[in-house]
Amino acid sequence: MIRRGIRRILEKASNILVIGEASTGAGAIHLVQELQPDVLLLDIEMPDMQGLNVAQELRTNHVPISILILSACADDHFIEETLQMGVDGYLNKSEPPAKIREAVFHVSEKRNVIALTSLLIFLLPKIGWALYQALDLVNALSLDINFF
Repeated sequence: MIRRGIRRILEKASNILVIGEASTGAGAIHLVQELQPDVLLLDIEMPDMQGLNVAQELRTNHVPISILILSACADDHFIEETLQMGVDGYLNKSEPPAKIREAVFHVSEKRNVIALTSLLIFLLPKIGWALYQALDLVNALSLDINFF
């Protein structure tokens, strides 16, 4: 059902042509090899293998495709793995339809796309911790620093 809904969202865009869909990771790999699409919109959770494993296999085999991960999960572990493996984008399934269409278009144009909310969830704790450590160091050194 979700796949059909996303297909309908994408088909409403005049600049996107949906040429295939698969329900499994193995099916996605097979269709990518057969149809050679520009973009693969890939779910993290698939029945036979994780979406990240599909992406990794395609990257390992140097398949020239832009990969956009779509997930219901905003877990920083998934976002970090996605960024590290060179996936071109990461979106949460709760994003509005226009954002999903825009992301597919941008990824097809070779522009990386990470949903801002997902990126903030990933980065804010790390930034906060680094800031805390820096301020703790300033206090430990008894430095007089003014912030504007």
